[in-house]
Amino acid sequence: MRVPEDNAIRAHFMTPKGMLFDYGGTLVEEVSVDLRAGNEWMLSQASYRPAHVTLDQVMERATRVSREVSARRDEVYLETAWPNLTRLIHDYLGIRFDTPLMDLELGFWKASVQTREMPGAREALEQFHRWGSRLAVVSNTSFGEPVIRYELAKYGLTEHLAFVLVSSDYSVRKPNVLLYETAAARLNVSADDIWFVGDRLDTDVAGARAAGMTAVWFNPNGRTDPSRDANASRDVDLAVSGWAELVGRIGDSDAVNGAPEQSY
Repeated sequence: MRVPEDNAIRAHFMTPKGMLFDYGGTLVEEVSVDLRAGNEWMLSQASYRPAHVTLDQVMERATRVSREVSARRDEVYLETAWPNLTRLIHDYLGIRFDTPLMDLELGFWKASVQTREMPGAREALEQFHRWGSRLAVVSNTSFGEPVIRYELAKYGLTEHLAFVLVSSDYSVRKPNVLLYETAAARLNVSADDIWFVGDRLDTDVAGARAAGMTAVWFNPNGRTDPSRDANASRDVDLAVSGWAELVGRIGDSDAVNGAPEQSY
């Protein structure tokens, strides 16, 4: 994909006062997700479980909830929080917990999800911080902020973040502009001074451009167009193959040379 020349020039020479990052596929890659293991762990935490209820029944109900609720999130750009999804499963089957589901969320995540850091992500965040950009994460996820922050912290990716914003806390998902506007307000930086870096054209890039931000397509695998909307590629201001390339692009800008370090 060829980035339009005028957009590439605009992105190349604009020093970002703020930078927002997608989570999955950008800062952290999810290597595997074992929902059966997660639901098995949940059953081990139940204060009451009807004798006839099996793990297979839980999985069958979970599959239906996913198909009828979770799988439709990208059609309407609305988010349902993990505790509510989980209640649709366990309340139906008569399973009860003394511990609030919100407090069980991290345990379910740990039992289900394996991740790894995207190469160069931590070093890039450290460099952006030294250049004085305010940094934050915006993630589409049904899981709460503590879960995503926990995963980022495993790789030293939270030290310079002003906040971690997750769609489950706001009921809307990227590319809904409401989420981008909220992130910009929390960052206290004008949208046109923010770069948004993400790996999906149909959510990260499309939403960033609609919100007036510079849209950076993080594309380490050299994909042609992974999104559901082929037209979204036209919204790309800058495409990079990895974190080192993005650091290099910003570092080449005359405007960033001599930028003061920030502490917050």
